[in-house]
Amino acid sequence: MDTSLTFTPERGTELAENVKEVLAEIEAVKPSGSSPRLVAISKIKPPSDIQALYDAGHRHFGENYIQEMAEKAQILPGDICWHFVGALQSNKANLIASIPNVFVLETLASRKLADKLQSALAKADQSRVLNVYLQVNTSGEDAKSGLEPLTADSVASAELADLAIHIRDSCSQLKVTGLMTIGSWDASHAEGENPDFLRLCETRLNLARILGVEEGSLDLSMGMSADFAEAIRAGSCSVRVGTRIFGARPKKGAK
Repeated sequence: MDTSLTFTPERGTELAENVKEVLAEIEAVKPSGSSPRLVAISKIKPPSDIQALYDAGHRHFGENYIQEMAEKAQILPGDICWHFVGALQSNKANLIASIPNVFVLETLASRKLADKLQSALAKADQSRVLNVYLQVNTSGEDAKSGLEPLTADSVASAELADLAIHIRDSCSQLKVTGLMTIGSWDASHAEGENPDFLRLCETRLNLARILGVEEGSLDLSMGMSADFAEAIRAGSCSVRVGTRIFGARPKKGAK
């Protein structure tokens, strides 16, 4: 085994216990009949941490930086299901297309990137279909990426609907399988229903109607370490949890 994948028994036990605790919380709040997915966000964490959780049976991991994900994917087991959850520049489309076990790109929000991905996939493997989530800026914050939510009044001119239709009709190697959002800090740390999650649920309902598909065929990826329980109550299919599993990350630029 690559030495970069070696972990201490203590670290392996710690990580496995952290995942177990999060899964127990998910189990306690999930709606009857649902099976929310836990994506362990492993950005900036060493490959050995991922290997430790892989050995404990976990398979879904998320990364924010495409180069980091590509490097980890090269040395870690090939049946890991990678979720890319960061901002992807269109000039990196070839790189993500080169990683065979990408489970889903969660942050697609432009026709330009969709077309670049389609072209890259066609060159790499014409039989491959990449799952994508459309990113929605449910809080309306300028600092956040994503498209405007779909409301009953906005569907006729909504950029999100146009993008979904463009992918369906013109990007044969992409498949819209869900929607993703990052809620505002205030909403994520408040009691009660999260309005950002409710907006994503409404967006899914409206998008499903536009595409003529079942609402349940589109995943909802919402909820992180601070708010995943409320996200699951609201109907999230996939939650992205990092610090609760791996611990605090170093500040950007810290040595």
